[in-house]
Amino acid sequence: MANNKTPIYTAQYSNTSTNSDESDISSPLPSSHTVHYGPIQIRLCRKPAPTIATGRRPKHLVLAGEEAIKREKRREKNREAARKLKERRQCIEDELNKKLQKLQGEHANLQNYLQQLQQRKQHLQEKVNNCLIDPIDELLSNDDEDITLFLEQYLGDLDLLNEFNESSFNFDIDISFNSMTDN
Repeated sequence: MANNKTPIYTAQYSNTSTNSDESDISSPLPSSHTVHYGPIQIRLCRKPAPTIATGRRPKHLVLAGEEAIKREKRREKNREAARKLKERRQCIEDELNKKLQKLQGEHANLQNYLQQLQQRKQHLQEKVNNCLIDPIDELLSNDDEDITLFLEQYLGDLDLLNEFNESSFNFDIDISFNSMTDN
């Protein structure tokens, strides 16, 4: 049950088929429609395919009737989807811009706070350094007036206050700060 006919080949991008039987081979074709690759003869399509490679019709092809209506509905639906997508993207972009501005403001506030903390640290460091340089007698003598005012406010007995002043501020301190920092 062998078939002596050669198979029928269909071009991928056209609706026409090429029959390879004896009648086609014997019919003369113009040389512009046939391409020779060695012993192989390829016949070119005589009319363009109504669809492009993906199976769709070209957009510039004019349609009539129901097909034109379907095409227009599909295009309108696509336009609406594209518009909604554009709006959604714009909303997301606006939201991200707001978050970015908020984070940039937060960053600036944190930078200011960091700068204030560094200045405070430097100020405290200077106080500590100055404290180690000044003798303790000098520090105590500077605060005598403040302590006296504080104690006058809370103590009713002035004799006790005078006694406190004499006992607390009339002592000799001979402490080496270097020995305290070595420990």
